[in-house]
Amino acid sequence: MKGLFFCGLCLLSLPAFSENYFPLPSPVASGEAHDYTKQNIDQVIEKSDDEELVRLSGQIIKKLKCSTYLFRDKTGEIQIQIGNEDIPEKGLLFGSPTIIKGEVLKDPKKPIVVEADKIRYVF
Repeated sequence: MKGLFFCGLCLLSLPAFSENYFPLPSPVASGEAHDYTKQNIDQVIEKSDDEELVRLSGQIIKKLKCSTYLFRDKTGEIQIQIGNEDIPEKGLLFGSPTIIKGEVLKDPKKPIVVEADKIRYVF
């Protein structure tokens, strides 16, 4: 009985001794680990590069088509693409203060669009 207790104690203490020799894998980076640059809409239109990560503060004004919405701040308006998987559980709250983190999509033949990665409401 004492031998069984001693073996169990040894097995429980094994991870403490092996921790320094076998490091655990680092956690997977989340979407929050990216560097989103805070900008206003004028800055995005004039200075942003294609695929640049931006953070915009403003309001979703209206739906333009299937997954495209109009977003406004104090400096202007821009189109935002929001996939169904990126819509918050509360849905889209038009006219509410909103922070959008996303990627700038520049195509010479189309208007500049920000593809939303994360939507958060500020109350």
